[in-house]
Amino acid sequence: MPSPLPGRTSWARRCAGLMLVCTLPLSAAACRSVSEPSAAPERLSRNDAQVTLASHPVETTTKIHRVFGRLPDKRRKAVRQQVGAVVDRWWEAAYLGGTYPRSSFPDAFPGFTDGAEKLARADKALLTNQTLGPRIDSVTAQRRTVSLDILATGRRARSVTAHVKLRFATSGEKAGTTVVRGRLFLTYKRGAWRIFGYDVSKGARR
Repeated sequence: MPSPLPGRTSWARRCAGLMLVCTLPLSAAACRSVSEPSAAPERLSRNDAQVTLASHPVETTTKIHRVFGRLPDKRRKAVRQQVGAVVDRWWEAAYLGGTYPRSSFPDAFPGFTDGAEKLARADKALLTNQTLGPRIDSVTAQRRTVSLDILATGRRARSVTAHVKLRFATSGEKAGTTVVRGRLFLTYKRGAWRIFGYDVSKGARR
C-alpha cells in the first residue's frame, strides 16, 4: 500500500470473499507467480482512456499497466473503459457529487458487491466525505488517475487490480486538499465489473 500522506491519515484493507485465484489483495508479483510461463506480462502503450463527468471537468485518465495472461486488444479496451467507469461512479457518489455542506452519503458505493458494500459502510469516514461534509461548501477534483493490472485466462479478463488516485480541493470551514489513493479489487459478476475488496488510504495534503 502506498505510504500514508502527511497530515491526518486513515487506511483500510478489506476483502469480501475469494472469487478467483489471485483476486484477493495480492501484489502483482504474487499474481505473476501463478500465471503460465508463456503468459508474460504485456504492456499497453496507449494512455488515452479518459472519462469526463459534466459536473467535474477534470478528466479521469485510465490506463492498463500490465496484463497477466493473453487478452485481445478489443477486450483490453472494454475492461479499461468499464473499470474506469466503476471507479468514477464511486468517486462521484462518495466524494465529488452532491451538494455541500452535508453529512449523509446513503448511496456511496455503486459498483461494490453486497459483501464489500457492507464492509465499506463501516469505513465511511475513509471511503466517503462523511467527516468533512458538514464543514465544507464545495469539492473540486484536481487529479483522477486509474492504472489497471489485469489477470486473464482463456483470453478473457477474470480479475482486475485498479491502482487509483483522487485529489480534490475543498472550500469552507475545512478548506484544503485531500488525496485518496490505493487499490480496488474487482471481479466480473452478474454481467458487470464489481469491487469486492479495497486497500485505500486518505490524507490531507499540505
